[in-house]
Amino acid sequence: MQLELHHLRTLRAVSAAGSLNRAAEQLQLPQPALSRQLRRLEDLFGGSLFDRHPGGVRPTALGRVVLHHAAAILDDCAAIHDDLARHRDRQTGTIRLGWTASCLADLLLDELRRRFPGTAIEVTVGDSIRQVTDWLLAGEIDVALVNEQTVMPGCRPGGLAVQHVIDERPHILLRGDHPLARRPAVTVPELRDERWIAISGSDGCIAFLHRVCRPFGFTPEIVHHLPLHGPHEDVVRHDGSVLLTQGWRPSAPGTVRRPIAGLPWVSRHCLMYRPDGLWARQVPHFARALREAHKARIDAGPRAASG
Repeated sequence: MQLELHHLRTLRAVSAAGSLNRAAEQLQLPQPALSRQLRRLEDLFGGSLFDRHPGGVRPTALGRVVLHHAAAILDDCAAIHDDLARHRDRQTGTIRLGWTASCLADLLLDELRRRFPGTAIEVTVGDSIRQVTDWLLAGEIDVALVNEQTVMPGCRPGGLAVQHVIDERPHILLRGDHPLARRPAVTVPELRDERWIAISGSDGCIAFLHRVCRPFGFTPEIVHHLPLHGPHEDVVRHDGSVLLTQGWRPSAPGTVRRPIAGLPWVSRHCLMYRPDGLWARQVPHFARALREAHKARIDAGPRAASG
């Protein structure tokens, strides 16, 4: 028996699952076949790789050594695959992106410029998620950066694939001198007496704002209706009203974003694409890079310092 990459992937799957039954399900193998393969690998390595116990399996000392090397080898192979894919995709010319409004848009652009310095990037901004998904279905864009609230998911057309990026608590945009701006987080009841900005458009933002406040016994006092790409931060800074936002990003001077605690749902950011699209195989790598860039921005310093 010769050691092959799929053997290392099998060992990693068993270790991650902690159970031969669960690993067999994930690998889509009959459990007896997985057990036989594991025994052959143990013969190859000269010892037991996993201790069996009533709750599952755990790596032995030898197993931990093998898994350490397996992880390094598989990561190197993935890096080779990524580099080759980037080399091929640099020849394709253009990445066409679409979104409505996203706190991750600038990070996505930065990551794509870094990964594909010789590739042109075109951005088309829509007024609704439906409009952006229509562009995808029509082949007018390659990848869409979309956001939805898990309590009120949007309609997902058939024929499109979705790659999850991050979940994040919704945030409230406040003027910098607002009393709640000194808090690390706020709750919806604390916003009962605020004057609200609502985003007009076809994505149901006004209905969603009412849905957020209703369980806490009040109806938001909406004093401004702004378009999706309107001067939101300017109005907050000058007027003192508040705005529900999808997540955190650095704020304009004079404003801050604070997470809203106590909500049983999150703001979900995803990349949407056609499975047969030119950039389809790269989308999981886009998502991973975007996730890491967002974490790096969050870890760069206290949120209060950057607003």
